[in-house]
Amino acid sequence: MTSIRGAFALGAALIVASFSAQAADLGQGRGGSLKDYGYTPAMVASPAASWYVRLDAGYARYDRPIMVENGIYDLIDTSIDSTWTLGGGVGTYLAKHMRADLTVHHHFESDASGLLATAGAPLQGVRRFGLDSTVVLANLYYDFDMGSRFTPYIGVGLGGVHHRTKTATVTDGCGCTGTIEANDSWHVAAAAMAGFSVALRERLHFDAGYRFLYLGETSTGPIRATTIGPPVVNVVSQDPTVENIHAHEFRVGLRYDIR
Repeated sequence: MTSIRGAFALGAALIVASFSAQAADLGQGRGGSLKDYGYTPAMVASPAASWYVRLDAGYARYDRPIMVENGIYDLIDTSIDSTWTLGGGVGTYLAKHMRADLTVHHHFESDASGLLATAGAPLQGVRRFGLDSTVVLANLYYDFDMGSRFTPYIGVGLGGVHHRTKTATVTDGCGCTGTIEANDSWHVAAAAMAGFSVALRERLHFDAGYRFLYLGETSTGPIRATTIGPPVVNVVSQDPTVENIHAHEFRVGLRYDIR
């Protein structure tokens, strides 16, 4: 959570610094007009635009997660493979420099894996299963006025994420086999963003940026080991969990203003 707090603190500091700089500029301009100082309004939004829709695609890289089985066994060599993302949303302009939107993005299935190698643990070996996620966020952005079509921004988001894990198999070094059952769960999600937009036409904007995502945790279904002989199935673990899921997204997209 330290990295998340740091990202939000940085965003807040940048917003405060921007407001302070603009206030100082206005104070120095007493006795003259904004025109005298060569000020040109930035093309943050189309004239009289109130709402916008957006479509984004991206690439997500995950940090190394923590995986725990049965609440006592820590897995090693854990990872979540990188994946592609796709989504969109609807937003509104709150003020000249402020906007907000509601977005939904899907992280396509990637492999999550970890190795159980603890002495005495049942059914040791690699656990590998599919994981996909759908992220729903309410976002707030601050657009920096550059006096041109180019507009940098920072933002924060808060919402939830729906994780799904897929059915998979486990093979022990001794040749024993087992299955990992599928599961799905919801968790709190948060984001910190930085990027830029470019006004392509009167209502159309190109958007590119980076987004850090905190995606909480999820768990698979039970792991069941199948013994040789009679069809007896033993539950090895009730709820293997994947914790501290963090993603680094690099996104591009389009934003279209609606008057």
